[in-house]
Amino acid sequence: MRRYKIIGLNLFTFFLSSLCIAQESVDQIIDKRIEERNIPGFAFMVSKNGQIVEEGYRGLSNVELNVPVTEKSVFAIASMSKAYTAAAILLMAEKGELDLDDSVKKYIPEAPQSWDAITIKQLLTHSSGLVDDWGLYSWDKSNELFLNSQTDSLILSHLFDTDLLFTPGTNVKYSCGPFVLGVVIERISGQYYEEYLKEFIFRPLELTNTYVDHPYKIIPNRVSGYFDYDTTEFNAGVSGRGNGILMAPVSYGRADVGIRTTARDLLKFYNGLLSGQLLNEKSMQIMFSPPTLNNGDFISTAPGWMIWPMSGNLVAEHSGGFRTGFNSHVFMIPKENFIIILLNNLQGSLRFATTQQIAGNYYPEISLLSQREIKIDESPKVTAQHLEFFQSIASDAVNETLLSDNYPKSYLSKSLKRSLASAKSITFIDQVDVSSKDVELFEVKIHKIRYYKLKTSKEIYAAISLDKDGKIVFVDHPE
Repeated sequence: MRRYKIIGLNLFTFFLSSLCIAQESVDQIIDKRIEERNIPGFAFMVSKNGQIVEEGYRGLSNVELNVPVTEKSVFAIASMSKAYTAAAILLMAEKGELDLDDSVKKYIPEAPQSWDAITIKQLLTHSSGLVDDWGLYSWDKSNELFLNSQTDSLILSHLFDTDLLFTPGTNVKYSCGPFVLGVVIERISGQYYEEYLKEFIFRPLELTNTYVDHPYKIIPNRVSGYFDYDTTEFNAGVSGRGNGILMAPVSYGRADVGIRTTARDLLKFYNGLLSGQLLNEKSMQIMFSPPTLNNGDFISTAPGWMIWPMSGNLVAEHSGGFRTGFNSHVFMIPKENFIIILLNNLQGSLRFATTQQIAGNYYPEISLLSQREIKIDESPKVTAQHLEFFQSIASDAVNETLLSDNYPKSYLSKSLKRSLASAKSITFIDQVDVSSKDVELFEVKIHKIRYYKLKTSKEIYAAISLDKDGKIVFVDHPE
């Protein structure tokens, strides 16, 4: 099986000399987003090598009581919780309590026969074929499943009754696999999910302000969540800004969405992972490397993160959006021990571009392509070839002569490929030569990166990494 590696990640000096970008401060970027979406409360943090270099708290943690956001404010982080569950499963593997290649039916024997082929690893990496149960009903129209399902067993029963989307290990689809892993943790340990995390993650890392959520529990400094309603959503009887949507108590603390924490505790957790304080080297490699399907093709959905090569940097990131009224994002460059944390209490209020702008202040090569100066295209023939590549990327008609032998065909999602394939025209933005740098993707040394703007129904941006022969090694969609 091919191994993935990327080395020589810090291209700061090189890119700084080649880009012309007007940067806003982190405070300006955050304040602009708060104003654009009228976000009630916000906490943000930037850290490098374990040290906080930017930190800020804005607005209200509770609008009705006029309580400000502070460093003690405890936010729900929604799907960013998956990293805690992934860490717990990897700890269990280290202790020999499970094997990542075990069938989930070993621990949930009442599951249907189709689940026999689902492994623990596939649940971690969204390659199990399970649906995302948050999508069993229209997310924006119905709260039926999560209002009426009062136990994990009832939620599992819905999954048991739903066909797998594909044969496990043959494809990737974001799913509720980490929720199922929470059940596995309880079955193996004989402890509640919360108690296991307290014993093996929260206490060792001194996460004194981190909790598994429950609406009845008294959580000091709990932040209230908010939701923008319209009359077609949930028959809520509320129009405009309102409190977050209620669910059955069990759904607040699920293993895929259930963590509440502060920005500082969240940073402790990430630093504990990156420093090796929590996991051994083998587990760290599993957590922060792109996994593979059964056929060896790389995918981006690592345990707890999305892993992306981004302009010569290996990025681990994940967002969290919860109908109870929260939105969050973590962005890190693990090898550089660089971390951005954004937490707020308005569902649907964050964009990746906000985080990317902040990252661009420290790593200019990551900055928004829309803000870069457009250079003269010295290779229009190559640009034309790349437009043809984008237009065929979602089909079987991709020109193989343009691709390196290790080009990861399964890495990009089908929806992203369809979006790129709808390109009607292409505009060259810039090209950087990294041949003197140690940048390697999928065991191929990168010599050049070309940046483009594509005209579809809207403007989208892409970067193409090329080997010494000009063949495409990877395409990233940095904006």
